[in-house]
Amino acid sequence: MRTAFLFLLPSAAFGRLLPQQFRLPAHVSGLDVDCPCDDASLCDVLSSQVDTELFGFGADNFADGPGFDWDAMTTIAWGSGADLICKAHSENVRVIAAASPPLTDNQTAIDEFIHSTIKSVQQNFYDGITFDWESPVDSPEDPLNTYYLDVVSQTTAALKAVNPDYQVSLCAAWSPFGIDGRWYDYVGLAAAVDFLYVMCYDVRSQIFDQCVASANSPINLCKKGIEEFNAAGISNDKLVLGMPWYGYRYECVNEDFDVESSSTCEIAQVPFRGVNCSDAAGSEIAFGSIRNIVRTYDAEVRRDPYMNVPFFNYVDSTSLKTYQIWYDDADSLQGHYDYVREQGLRGAGPYRFDQVDLDSDDGVEEAKEMFAALKTAAD
Repeated sequence: MRTAFLFLLPSAAFGRLLPQQFRLPAHVSGLDVDCPCDDASLCDVLSSQVDTELFGFGADNFADGPGFDWDAMTTIAWGSGADLICKAHSENVRVIAAASPPLTDNQTAIDEFIHSTIKSVQQNFYDGITFDWESPVDSPEDPLNTYYLDVVSQTTAALKAVNPDYQVSLCAAWSPFGIDGRWYDYVGLAAAVDFLYVMCYDVRSQIFDQCVASANSPINLCKKGIEEFNAAGISNDKLVLGMPWYGYRYECVNEDFDVESSSTCEIAQVPFRGVNCSDAAGSEIAFGSIRNIVRTYDAEVRRDPYMNVPFFNYVDSTSLKTYQIWYDDADSLQGHYDYVREQGLRGAGPYRFDQVDLDSDDGVEEAKEMFAALKTAAD
C-alpha cells in the first residue's frame, strides 16, 4: 500500500495557468491518502487516449461478475469504491464521479464547490467528473444558463490545471433545442468540457401525439438529435451517443386491449412540464429484469417494423393488470452503434452498464450480446 501525497495548487499557481476571471481557493490543501490498491500505480490518473469512448454509467456491483466485459468500456461514470477503482484502472478504464454544481453568481460558493470537487476527486482516485443538471430554464437568456456555463468552465479549467489528464464530460438532452425545457447553452458547454454525453433515451418524456406506449430510444430521433447538435455548431468529435440498457413498463388502459394480439397500448395521461402525456405513466425496468419477465411469462416478443424495437404484452400474475413493455436489446441498439462508427462520433455508451443480469446463465449470455454489440461502435 502506498501513501499518496496529493496537493491542490494555491490560487497564485492557478493564476499563472488560468484566465484572470477564474478565482480559486486561496490556500494549499495537502491530502495524505493511502492508495487502496496492491499496485500503487493503479491510483494514478489514467492518461491513455482512445479513438472511441465507450462511456457508460454504473458498475459498482459488477466489476468482477462473469459476463462483465471490460473491453467494452473506456469510462465508467458514477462509479465508486476502492475495489472498482483498482480493478478498472488495471483494465485501463477510467472511473469518474458525479458533479452537482451550485447555480449562482456567488463566486465564493463556486470556489468552494471547485475546491471540494478537486479534493474529492483526488482523495478517491477518480479520473474526472461528469456534470448532469436537467432542470428546465425559461429561455436561452435565463441567468441560470450563464451560471451553469460559468461553474462548468471554471471547474474544468481548475481540474485540468491540476492534471490535464482529468476527464470532464456533461450530460445533454437528446436534442439541443429545449427538450423538457432545457434551453441550455450547449455550444458553450461543449467548448468547456471534453465531450457531451447525449442522452438519447426517455425521448417520450413529453408525448405530443397519441398517448400510447412506444420506444424509449428510436434511432431516427437519435440521428435527428445529433444532426441538430451539428446544426448548432457542435462537431461529432464532441458527442458521445448515450442509449438505454433499460425499458419502460406501461399499464394498458384501453378496454379493447387483447394481450395476445394487440399492439397499441393506450396509457394513462400523466403530465410532465406542461404536456398532458408522458412516459411517467410507465416505470423504468432494467434490461435483465425485462428478459426475466419474458422467460417467466413465456411472452411473445415482437418488433416494431419501422423502429426495429422489441416489445411484448403480459398479464401480471399478482396484480392481474395488463402491461406492455418496450425496451432495447443488442439488435435494436446495433443501429445506434453503427451510426456512431459511421459518423465518427466521439463514442457511445449505456445508461447503465449494471442493468444486465449477471446472476443467471441466460442473463450472462444476454449480457455478452449487449457488450459485444457496444464494442462494434469502436470497430
